Amino acid sequence: MRSRKALASTARCFYQRFVCALMLTSLLAICAAAQQPAQRKRAPRMTDDDVTQPVASTPSDETKDAPADAKAEAGKPEAAKDEKKAVSADEAAWRERIAQAREKAKALERAAEEAELRVTSLRNELGVSGRGPQYRNQIAADLEAAGQKLNELRKQSRDANADLKELLDYGREKGYSEAEGPKATTGDGKANEEYYRAKFAALNEEIQTAERRMQLYTDRIRDLQQRILNTGSSGPGKKGGDNFTIAQLQQEKEEAQHSFDDAQAAKNRTLEKRDALIEEARRAGVPSGIFR
Repeated sequence: MRSRKALASTARCFYQRFVCALMLTSLLAICAAAQQPAQRKRAPRMTDDDVTQPVASTPSDETKDAPADAKAEAGKPEAAKDEKKAVSADEAAWRERIAQAREKAKALERAAEEAELRVTSLRNELGVSGRGPQYRNQIAADLEAAGQKLNELRKQSRDANADLKELLDYGREKGYSEAEGPKATTGDGKANEEYYRAKFAALNEEIQTAERRMQLYTDRIRDLQQRILNTGSSGPGKKGGDNFTIAQLQQEKEEAQHSFDDAQAAKNRTLEKRDALIEEARRAGVPSGIFR
């Protein structure tokens, strides 16, 4: 009998302990769950695409699939892009006037120099002996007309240069810039034949101007030297001539010599520029026929 009671008591004691252990375990689980931080989201798996770094785009990449006009615009320097910007109506009118004024001043200066060469040629012709009176009279009349024309052209040249200077001063005050000529390359990056043709023509004109002035100053030096000799040998009542006049003529001769040297140096520089232009065009693939 006591054995049954003992077994029952033992079973009851074991059950109570089991229940207590179960409750304690549940309680600990609840506490642990309450103290545990919020569950983190599962980190996504990284693929090769995620690891690869993006490559910075370059101008050539950005314009690879762009239209032809966009490619050409992207390849132009900033100065060329700025040239496309619209100018004011006043600046556009000023550009047109300045171009005309430059051309007028240059043409009148050339005409005056050619007229002076004509006067010198007629004077030399008049001094040739063995000519008949009628021929000499005609040369003298031509010389007088050429001298009058020279004086008028010199006046017109001075006025044209004064007008040009006034326009340049106005543009400088306004911050205007003259229109640029053709570029060395076209929009697609090829050599621009029009640029080389225009540059070649301008350099040839500079060479011709320098040669004309060299001849002009050579004539002046020769004429001044003759006048110095004549003045020194035929001074009125003065042995050795008029020293004051001789000194003035000598100064004019030195100035003419200096101008001749400048013209000769300008010609040499321009010849070098022309040779360099031809070489540059050759390397750029421009046909040599455009320089003929």
